[in-house]
Amino acid sequence: MTHHVQHNTLRRSVVAAYAVIAVFTLVLLQSCSSMNGSYIEPPNGPRGLCSLYVTNNFDDDMVVKLFDVKNPKVCLHYVYVSRKNTALIEGIAPGNIIMKYSKGKEWNNATRMFTRDRANFETDQVLKFEESETKTETSDGIRTQKQWSVNNFTFNANAGEGNATTSQIDDKEFNENK
Repeated sequence: MTHHVQHNTLRRSVVAAYAVIAVFTLVLLQSCSSMNGSYIEPPNGPRGLCSLYVTNNFDDDMVVKLFDVKNPKVCLHYVYVSRKNTALIEGIAPGNIIMKYSKGKEWNNATRMFTRDRANFETDQVLKFEESETKTETSDGIRTQKQWSVNNFTFNANAGEGNATTSQIDDKEFNENK
């Protein structure tokens, strides 16, 4: 009889352990999808009115880093983009911007890297962000009108379907400019 009770206790412990693992996995997956558009690190450098929509049509999540060509050692924006989702990056200052991204599975916030199926890339294009202001004299006084860039970048799993071409880079190249 004692052996039977210990076996049931062990079975309950194993079932409880699997339940905890299942809940943890569900929370982990849910938290990653809810991270869409979240900053990995606070924005750096000057802020502006420009914005960028990043569409991730990959089956993997991705993180995107933006750098000004004039100062490629400083990451201006570092944002999470969930799989099959679009994130809006706002507050981009005028300038010529280059983008690096990493895609993969199981984001580790402590190491700031995906733990599975990770691949890193740099876009071959430079994104131009501009702001302008025009003043028009009217009968009511001077009217000021501001204009700014809103760019779109689409990443697709099938080659040739997005609006970006990329070059693969290693982990060191992705992480060296923070």
